Parts: sequence; C-alpha cells; structure tokens
Amino acid sequence: MSMVDTVKQGIARLARDHGGPSALAEKAGVGQPNVSKFLSGKAVPRFDTVARILEALGARILFPDEERDTTKPVVFVAARKSGGVADFATQPSAENYMAIPLAQGAVAAGPGLIPEDAVRGWVLAMKDQASIRYRTNLVAMEVGKGQESMVPTLHPLDIVLVDRDDFRPEPDGSIFLVREPGPDAEVAVKRVYTSRKEGQTLLTYVSDNPDKRFYPPSVHSLETDFHGDLRRAIVGRVVWAWSDMTRK
Repeated sequence: MSMVDTVKQGIARLARDHGGPSALAEKAGVGQPNVSKFLSGKAVPRFDTVARILEALGARILFPDEERDTTKPVVFVAARKSGGVADFATQPSAENYMAIPLAQGAVAAGPGLIPEDAVRGWVLAMKDQASIRYRTNLVAMEVGKGQESMVPTLHPLDIVLVDRDDFRPEPDGSIFLVREPGPDAEVAVKRVYTSRKEGQTLLTYVSDNPDKRFYPPSVHSLETDFHGDLRRAIVGRVVWAWSDMTRK
C-alpha cells in the first residue's frame, strides 16, 4: 500500500470519530471539499492541507529513527519455594503486563526513549487496563515532595502515568503533565482548559488544591508563550495514578 493510500485510510477511519468530513474540515481549518475529494480519491490536496488535517486528528509522523514504544516486556521469575508454600501456587502471565519507565519530571517530559541511566525504576501495569490499552509512549513520574497543587486528587509521592502521544487538551478540565513557558520551565501536573481571545489560543492551568492563594490558575498564550507548538505546552495526558491511600 502506498503512503498516500495509508494516509487516506487513516484519515477516513478517524474522521468518523470526529463527526465526519465536514466537522473534521472545520476543526482543521480547511475547506470541506479538500477532505471529501481526498477521501473519495478524486484529488490529492497540498501537503500543508494534509498536515493540518492530520494535526486536527492528533496524528503524528513516526520516522525510522524515532522509537515511540517506551514500554518493555515483562518476565516473571518463579520464586524458590520454601516449607509451607503450596505446590499449586501459580505466577501471573507475563503477557498481560508491561513495564513502564519511571523518571523525574524533566526527563519524563523529553521526547523519545528515556535514557537507561535516567530510569529510576520500572512500574508494572496490566495491558488490558482500559485507560492504558493500546498506549505505548508511556512514562511514569512521581509527584515531588512538597508538590501539593493537585491535592486532594494527587499527593506528593503519588505516581502518575503519562501518555506522551496524547497531548490535545480535550475535553476541558482533563489532567495533563504540562510545562510553564521558558527554556528552563518546570513541569507539573495540572488540569487544562482552553479558550480563544483576540485571535489567541489561551491555555489555563488549574490546580485542584482549593487554596487558590498559593495555587492560583495560570493563563498562557499558545502563540506567544509556546510559539504555537502545543507540544511545548503539554507533555501528555495523565491516564493513571498509583496513590498511597493512607493519605486520602
């Protein structure tokens, strides 16, 4: 199958989940005939038009030198049995699990694979868990000591699981790992809301901590603060969390 046919089939498949060609064209900011003619095989639109459609769908191009699967297969080693251990004890099936790298915030926010020397450990997750099924570009991150901006939802030392391929802030109020503007900006877990004002796309980062004196919302312009690149603002969606229930 040619690259054109592959892209066409992918757009056609995902367009149905976005309300059809007309809704997709509106979301991508392109003419509806461009989408319909492309999907029907009557015409091939310009590259920038296709790129805008793919961006609206949340699609990404993967080049051969860009490894996206950060997870690793799991191998369970049978424990040596001692007196009193039942012979019928069984071990879980390794095929049902994946190992996800645990890294600090700045490392977790980087692209590609996590360097081996930066991996603090590995977190086991079940592949069939609905929130992580079919996700591969995953990284685990521990909420830092003293970071209470997301209390009571998340507490310091909780571990969150982030999908770095899922970075579009939809629906409003979803929880993401985000960056503040600036070259040395810290990353943090926040709820993200979007709005439009005077031609600018505004990203509002909101903490769950009810004490807004210490954890006020912050508002940033996607165009001004992040040069129009959403990936500079949002690292990925928080899809799971491990929490110490004694702190709840």
